[in-house]
Amino acid sequence: MGLGLGIDAGGTATRWRLVDRTGTCVAQGSVEPLTGHLFSSAAEERAERIIQELAHAVTATGKPAGIVAGITGLTRETPAEATMRNILAGAFEIPPAKIFVAEDMWIAYLSYFALGEGILVYSGTGSIGYYLSPEKQVIRVGGRGNLIDDGGSGFWIAREALKAILRKEEESPGEGWTSPLGKSLAKALGGTEWDVVRAFVYGGDRGRIGLLARAVADAAQADDFLSLNILRDAGKELARLANSLTKRIGPRPIALVGGGTRLHSIIAAAFREELRIPVDVISNDVDAAMTAARLAAMVE
Repeated sequence: MGLGLGIDAGGTATRWRLVDRTGTCVAQGSVEPLTGHLFSSAAEERAERIIQELAHAVTATGKPAGIVAGITGLTRETPAEATMRNILAGAFEIPPAKIFVAEDMWIAYLSYFALGEGILVYSGTGSIGYYLSPEKQVIRVGGRGNLIDDGGSGFWIAREALKAILRKEEESPGEGWTSPLGKSLAKALGGTEWDVVRAFVYGGDRGRIGLLARAVADAAQADDFLSLNILRDAGKELARLANSLTKRIGPRPIALVGGGTRLHSIIAAAFREELRIPVDVISNDVDAAMTAARLAAMVE
Protein backbone atom coordinates (compact mmCIF):
# COMPACT_ATOMS: atom_id res chain seq x y z
CA MET A 1 0.00 0.00 0.00
CA GLY A 2 1.49 3.36 -1.06
CA LEU A 3 1.31 5.86 1.78
CA GLY A 4 1.71 9.60 1.41
CA LEU A 5 3.16 11.78 4.16
CA GLY A 6 2.16 15.42 4.39
CA ILE A 7 4.08 17.83 6.60
CA ASP A 8 2.95 21.32 7.58
CA ALA A 9 5.71 22.99 9.58
CA GLY A 10 4.76 26.30 11.16
CA GLY A 11 6.02 28.50 13.96
CA THR A 12 4.25 26.66 16.78
CA ALA A 13 4.31 23.02 15.66
CA THR A 14 5.11 20.63 12.82
CA ARG A 15 1.90 18.79 11.97
CA TRP A 16 1.93 15.60 9.92
CA ARG A 17 -0.66 13.35 8.29
CA LEU A 18 -0.17 9.91 6.74
CA VAL A 19 -2.77 8.85 4.16
CA ASP A 20 -3.35 5.83 1.94
CA ARG A 21 -4.06 5.82 -1.79
CA THR A 22 -7.74 6.57 -1.19
CA GLY A 23 -6.83 9.77 0.67
CA THR A 24 -7.88 8.35 4.03
CA CYS A 25 -5.81 9.44 7.01
CA VAL A 26 -4.27 6.44 8.74
CA ALA A 27 -2.09 8.31 11.26
CA GLN A 28 -1.41 11.86 12.37
CA GLY A 29 0.50 13.82 14.95
CA SER A 30 2.82 16.71 15.58
CA VAL A 31 6.37 17.41 16.71
CA GLU A 32 8.14 20.61 17.66
CA PRO A 33 8.43 23.50 15.17
CA LEU A 34 10.66 22.99 12.14
CA THR A 35 12.03 25.91 10.14
CA GLY A 36 13.65 26.33 6.74
CA HIS A 37 16.10 28.87 8.15
CA LEU A 38 19.07 26.54 7.76
CA PHE A 39 21.70 29.24 8.04
CA SER A 40 24.10 27.42 10.35
CA SER A 41 25.32 23.93 11.19
CA ALA A 42 23.41 24.16 14.48
CA ALA A 43 20.18 24.86 12.58
CA GLU A 44 20.79 21.87 10.31
CA GLU A 45 21.49 19.63 13.31
CA ARG A 46 18.25 20.78 14.94
CA ALA A 47 16.32 20.02 11.73
CA GLU A 48 17.87 16.56 11.57
CA ARG A 49 16.88 15.86 15.17
CA ILE A 50 13.27 16.96 14.68
CA ILE A 51 12.92 15.01 11.43
CA GLN A 52 14.34 11.88 13.05
CA GLU A 53 11.72 12.26 15.78
CA LEU A 54 9.08 12.72 13.09
CA ALA A 55 10.26 9.65 11.18
CA HIS A 56 10.12 7.54 14.33
CA ALA A 57 6.51 8.58 14.94
CA VAL A 58 5.38 8.12 11.34
CA THR A 59 7.02 4.78 10.61
CA ALA A 60 5.36 3.26 13.66
CA THR A 61 2.35 3.07 11.31
CA GLY A 62 4.06 2.64 7.95
CA LYS A 63 6.79 3.89 5.65
CA PRO A 64 5.65 6.59 3.21
CA ALA A 65 6.26 6.15 -0.51
CA GLY A 66 6.23 9.91 -1.05
CA ILE A 67 6.52 13.06 1.03
CA VAL A 68 5.21 16.58 0.44
CA ALA A 69 6.41 19.10 3.01
CA GLY A 70 5.51 22.75 3.50
CA ILE A 71 8.04 24.38 5.82
CA THR A 72 7.97 27.91 7.16
CA GLY A 73 10.91 30.08 6.17
CA LEU A 74 12.00 27.83 3.31
CA THR A 75 12.32 29.10 -0.25
CA ARG A 76 12.25 26.78 -3.25
CA GLU A 77 15.30 26.38 -5.47
CA THR A 78 17.72 27.33 -2.72
CA PRO A 79 20.41 25.32 -0.90
CA ALA A 80 18.08 25.04 2.10
CA GLU A 81 15.49 23.23 -0.05
CA ALA A 82 18.05 20.65 -1.17
CA THR A 83 19.35 20.23 2.36
CA MET A 84 15.87 19.69 3.78
CA ARG A 85 15.01 17.17 1.06
CA ASN A 86 18.20 15.22 1.76
CA ILE A 87 17.52 15.19 5.52
CA LEU A 88 14.02 13.83 4.90
CA ALA A 89 15.33 11.26 2.42
CA GLY A 90 17.89 10.00 4.92
CA ALA A 91 15.48 9.83 7.83
CA PHE A 92 12.75 8.00 5.89
CA GLU A 93 15.10 6.02 3.61
CA ILE A 94 13.33 6.99 0.39
CA PRO A 95 14.77 8.58 -2.78
CA PRO A 96 14.97 12.41 -2.80
CA ALA A 97 13.01 12.33 -6.07
CA LYS A 98 9.98 11.11 -4.09
CA ILE A 99 10.09 14.20 -1.86
CA PHE A 100 8.68 17.64 -2.66
CA VAL A 101 9.71 20.46 -0.33
CA ALA A 102 8.40 24.02 -0.50
CA GLU A 103 7.55 26.90 1.77
CA ASP A 104 4.49 26.26 3.89
CA MET A 105 2.43 28.85 2.00
CA TRP A 106 2.79 26.89 -1.24
CA ILE A 107 0.83 24.02 0.27
CA ALA A 108 -1.58 26.34 2.08
CA TYR A 109 -2.39 28.13 -1.19
CA LEU A 110 -3.21 24.88 -2.95
CA SER A 111 -5.48 23.96 -0.04
CA TYR A 112 -7.79 26.81 -1.09
CA PHE A 113 -7.18 27.68 -4.72
CA ALA A 114 -6.11 26.35 -8.07
CA LEU A 115 -3.03 28.07 -9.47
CA GLY A 116 -3.70 31.78 -10.03
CA GLU A 117 -7.24 31.62 -8.69
CA GLY A 118 -7.07 33.61 -5.47
CA ILE A 119 -5.06 35.46 -2.85
CA LEU A 120 -4.02 33.90 0.44
CA VAL A 121 -3.60 36.08 3.54
CA TYR A 122 -2.24 34.11 6.46
CA SER A 123 -1.77 35.03 10.10
CA GLY A 124 -0.21 32.55 12.48
CA THR A 125 2.97 33.15 14.42
CA GLY A 126 3.95 35.26 11.39
CA SER A 127 1.92 36.80 8.57
CA ILE A 128 2.07 36.93 4.79
CA GLY A 129 0.09 37.69 1.65
CA TYR A 130 0.65 35.06 -1.04
CA TYR A 131 -0.22 34.48 -4.69
CA LEU A 132 0.80 31.47 -6.79
CA SER A 133 0.42 32.13 -10.52
CA PRO A 134 -0.68 29.63 -13.19
CA GLU A 135 3.04 29.40 -14.08
CA LYS A 136 3.86 28.59 -10.43
CA GLN A 137 5.52 31.95 -9.89
CA VAL A 138 5.18 33.28 -6.35
CA ILE A 139 4.25 36.85 -5.51
CA ARG A 140 4.45 37.49 -1.80
CA VAL A 141 4.02 40.54 0.40
CA GLY A 142 4.98 40.66 4.05
CA GLY A 143 6.33 37.43 5.46
CA ARG A 144 9.66 39.04 6.28
CA GLY A 145 9.82 37.86 9.87
CA ASN A 146 9.16 39.44 13.22
CA LEU A 147 12.42 41.40 13.26
CA ILE A 148 11.20 43.46 10.29
CA ASP A 149 7.41 43.30 10.18
CA ASP A 150 4.90 40.39 10.30
CA GLY A 151 2.11 42.89 10.92
CA GLY A 152 -1.15 41.36 12.13
CA SER A 153 0.47 38.10 13.19
CA GLY A 154 0.24 36.39 16.55
CA PHE A 155 3.76 37.57 17.36
CA TRP A 156 2.87 41.14 16.34
CA ILE A 157 -0.29 41.10 18.49
CA ALA A 158 1.66 39.80 21.49
CA ARG A 159 4.43 42.36 21.04
CA GLU A 160 1.99 45.28 20.74
CA ALA A 161 0.17 44.13 23.87
CA LEU A 162 3.35 43.71 25.92
CA LYS A 163 4.63 47.06 24.73
CA ALA A 164 1.38 48.80 25.70
CA ILE A 165 1.30 47.27 29.19
CA LEU A 166 4.97 47.90 29.93
CA ARG A 167 4.73 51.51 28.78
CA LYS A 168 1.67 52.02 30.96
CA GLU A 169 3.60 50.63 33.90
CA GLU A 170 6.41 53.09 33.23
CA GLU A 171 3.97 56.01 33.20
CA SER A 172 1.72 54.88 36.06
CA PRO A 173 3.18 51.98 38.05
CA GLY A 174 0.55 49.42 38.94
CA GLU A 175 -2.01 50.46 36.33
CA GLY A 176 -0.69 48.36 33.44
CA TRP A 177 -0.71 44.94 35.08
CA THR A 178 -4.02 45.57 36.86
CA SER A 179 -5.86 46.32 33.61
CA PRO A 180 -7.86 43.48 31.97
CA LEU A 181 -5.15 43.01 29.34
CA GLY A 182 -2.40 43.18 31.95
CA LYS A 183 -4.06 40.53 34.10
CA SER A 184 -4.56 38.25 31.11
CA LEU A 185 -0.94 38.61 30.02
CA ALA A 186 0.34 38.13 33.57
CA LYS A 187 -1.52 34.83 33.82
CA ALA A 188 0.02 33.61 30.57
CA LEU A 189 3.50 34.85 31.49
CA GLY A 190 3.44 33.44 34.99
CA GLY A 191 4.02 36.78 36.70
CA THR A 192 4.61 40.49 36.24
CA GLU A 193 8.18 41.00 37.43
CA TRP A 194 10.55 42.05 34.68
CA ASP A 195 12.75 38.99 35.24
CA VAL A 196 9.69 36.77 34.60
CA VAL A 197 8.64 38.69 31.50
CA ARG A 198 12.18 38.84 30.16
CA ALA A 199 12.75 35.11 30.66
CA PHE A 200 9.51 34.29 28.82
CA VAL A 201 10.23 36.62 25.89
CA TYR A 202 13.95 36.07 25.46
CA GLY A 203 14.16 32.52 26.74
CA GLY A 204 11.85 31.01 24.12
CA ASP A 205 11.23 31.23 20.39
CA ARG A 206 8.87 33.38 18.33
CA GLY A 207 6.19 30.69 18.45
CA ARG A 208 6.07 30.82 22.22
CA ILE A 209 5.73 34.60 22.17
CA GLY A 210 3.03 34.35 19.52
CA LEU A 211 0.94 32.23 21.87
CA LEU A 212 0.49 35.31 24.08
CA ALA A 213 -1.92 36.58 21.42
CA ARG A 214 -4.47 34.26 23.00
CA ALA A 215 -4.22 36.28 26.21
CA VAL A 216 -5.01 39.43 24.21
CA ALA A 217 -8.04 37.69 22.71
CA ASP A 218 -9.22 36.59 26.17
CA ALA A 219 -9.13 40.20 27.37
CA ALA A 220 -10.92 41.33 24.21
CA GLN A 221 -13.72 38.85 24.89
CA ALA A 222 -14.33 40.82 28.08
CA ASP A 223 -14.62 43.99 25.94
CA ASP A 224 -11.27 45.40 27.01
CA PHE A 225 -10.81 48.54 24.92
CA LEU A 226 -7.04 48.27 24.52
CA SER A 227 -7.15 44.63 23.47
CA LEU A 228 -9.91 45.28 20.95
CA ASN A 229 -7.90 48.13 19.44
CA ILE A 230 -4.83 45.92 19.05
CA LEU A 231 -6.86 43.19 17.35
CA ARG A 232 -8.61 45.72 15.13
CA ASP A 233 -5.23 47.05 14.06
CA ALA A 234 -4.13 43.48 13.34
CA GLY A 235 -7.04 43.15 10.90
CA LYS A 236 -5.98 46.37 9.21
CA GLU A 237 -2.40 45.11 8.89
CA LEU A 238 -3.63 41.94 7.21
CA ALA A 239 -5.85 43.96 4.86
CA ARG A 240 -2.77 45.90 3.78
CA LEU A 241 -1.28 42.64 2.52
CA ALA A 242 -4.44 41.84 0.56
CA ASN A 243 -4.65 45.34 -0.90
CA SER A 244 -1.01 45.23 -1.99
CA LEU A 245 -1.53 41.99 -3.90
CA THR A 246 -4.84 43.11 -5.38
CA LYS A 247 -3.14 46.23 -6.71
CA ARG A 248 -0.48 44.10 -8.41
CA ILE A 249 -2.50 41.23 -9.85
CA GLY A 250 -6.09 42.48 -9.86
CA PRO A 251 -9.13 41.44 -7.80
CA ARG A 252 -9.27 37.81 -6.71
CA PRO A 253 -11.16 35.93 -4.00
CA ILE A 254 -9.22 36.10 -0.74
CA ALA A 255 -8.67 33.35 1.81
CA LEU A 256 -8.10 34.88 5.25
CA VAL A 257 -6.69 32.00 7.25
CA GLY A 258 -4.51 30.91 10.14
CA GLY A 259 -4.88 30.80 13.89
CA GLY A 260 -4.23 34.52 14.21
CA THR A 261 -7.34 35.34 12.19
CA ARG A 262 -9.57 33.30 14.53
CA LEU A 263 -8.58 34.99 17.77
CA HIS A 264 -11.54 37.37 17.69
CA SER A 265 -14.24 38.35 15.18
CA ILE A 266 -13.03 41.96 15.19
CA ILE A 267 -9.94 40.92 13.18
CA ALA A 268 -11.93 39.65 10.19
CA ALA A 269 -14.37 42.56 10.50
CA ALA A 270 -11.58 45.14 10.36
CA PHE A 271 -9.97 43.21 7.50
CA ARG A 272 -13.12 43.40 5.38
CA GLU A 273 -13.66 47.07 6.17
CA GLU A 274 -10.14 47.94 5.01
CA LEU A 275 -10.31 46.12 1.67
CA ARG A 276 -10.11 48.70 -1.10
CA ILE A 277 -11.96 46.48 -3.59
CA PRO A 278 -14.81 44.30 -2.30
CA VAL A 279 -14.17 40.63 -3.09
CA ASP A 280 -15.30 37.29 -1.71
CA VAL A 281 -13.49 36.44 1.53
CA ILE A 282 -13.07 32.81 2.55
CA SER A 283 -12.46 32.37 6.26
CA ASN A 284 -12.77 28.63 6.89
CA ASP A 285 -9.54 26.84 7.76
CA VAL A 286 -8.50 23.65 6.00
CA ASP A 287 -5.89 21.09 6.97
CA ALA A 288 -2.75 21.94 4.98
CA ALA A 289 -0.98 18.82 6.24
CA MET A 290 -3.82 16.71 4.84
CA THR A 291 -3.60 18.51 1.50
CA ALA A 292 0.13 17.77 1.42
CA ALA A 293 -0.42 14.12 2.37
CA ARG A 294 -2.95 13.56 -0.41
CA LEU A 295 -0.57 15.11 -2.92
CA ALA A 296 2.20 12.87 -1.60
CA ALA A 297 0.03 9.77 -2.01
CA MET A 298 -0.13 10.53 -5.74
CA VAL A 299 3.66 10.33 -6.12
CA GLU A 300 4.58 7.52 -8.52
